[in-house]
Amino acid sequence: MRRRLALFALGAWMSGLAMPARASGGAKGGEIYVKLPTINVEYWDEAGIFHMVVVDAAVVFHEEGAKVDKSVGVLISHALSAMTWEEFSRGNPAATVKAIALDLVRKQPGAEKAVEVLLARLIIR
Repeated sequence: MRRRLALFALGAWMSGLAMPARASGGAKGGEIYVKLPTINVEYWDEAGIFHMVVVDAAVVFHEEGAKVDKSVGVLISHALSAMTWEEFSRGNPAATVKAIALDLVRKQPGAEKAVEVLLARLIIR
């Protein structure tokens, strides 16, 4: 677990260093990555089979000073729990999680300018 977190932090740090150099034509800086808390969602399908979804994600901002409240992970978990398993798994679960997470993150004060939500890990059991 610590190794994965260290690799994620290293990748985010290296990406942050590369972005200002690539966009040096008047850009004010690189991208800022803010890690969201781990999101766990439990489902029961129509056949009575238990499913669990675990998501680790990060929010991308183009400017410094952007904040994400840690309670947004709970809001995302509640929004995903409102769906049935069949609805969640019907399409692309990664796209569903990213869309819901970005929508809820942008509704938080101070996080209106979130560019994207990146999924570091999506485990479906």
